[in-house]
Amino acid sequence: MAAGTIYTYPENWRAFKAQIAAQYSGARVKIASTPPAFTFGQTNRTPAFINNFPLGKVPAYQGDDGFCLFESNAIAHYLSNDALRGATPQAAAQVLQWVSFADSEIIPPASTWVFPTLGIMQFNKQYKYPEELTLTFKSCNLITGMFQRLDKLRKNAFASVILFGTNNDSSISGIWVFRGQELAFTLSEDWQIDYESYDWRKLDPDSDECKTMVKEYFAWEGEFKHVGKSFNQGKIFK
Repeated sequence: MAAGTIYTYPENWRAFKAQIAAQYSGARVKIASTPPAFTFGQTNRTPAFINNFPLGKVPAYQGDDGFCLFESNAIAHYLSNDALRGATPQAAAQVLQWVSFADSEIIPPASTWVFPTLGIMQFNKQYKYPEELTLTFKSCNLITGMFQRLDKLRKNAFASVILFGTNNDSSISGIWVFRGQELAFTLSEDWQIDYESYDWRKLDPDSDECKTMVKEYFAWEGEFKHVGKSFNQGKIFK
């Protein structure tokens, strides 16, 4: 039976998946989420941690036997038993099917409404340097490039970012969801990528404005009255 330690920050819902699997299977796991055992943004950037988990992501699992895993679904799978994993190839495939379905179809829309009740707020951004927004495909590359450079933030944020307008008359804006009440970018040097190119504004989740913007930005359709330009294309960060 598996036994080891899960490294994470407090109340990380992705780590809950592994913890639930361990409770059902009887796997013995310890949770390292607070100092001195683990400090998010510090411990996961040390050479010792990076040696075991090259991307520095959490949750991360280290077995008492030295076996290491990152990615929450992989950890949950490892800590499960046959009843949870699927005792036959068909059952195992169905488990994978529904895990994938939840990640792609349930979590993004559910987080739109659930995260605000957990204290996770939305932020709206506008690009500061319109002279850089020329051809729309180049403007779209600005979004893609930022997402790629922020790969280490994926476990801690969700965003829908939209390019509006046409060639030489476009703008970028979007809604980001973070854990906590402030911008996440300043919490780690790895996350301080391109964010200063945008203006950020905290939205009030109880306001009609916020509800309308969340609906429009997550559906990629609507009037977008605050923008004044037509929808061109959108990108999802998750």
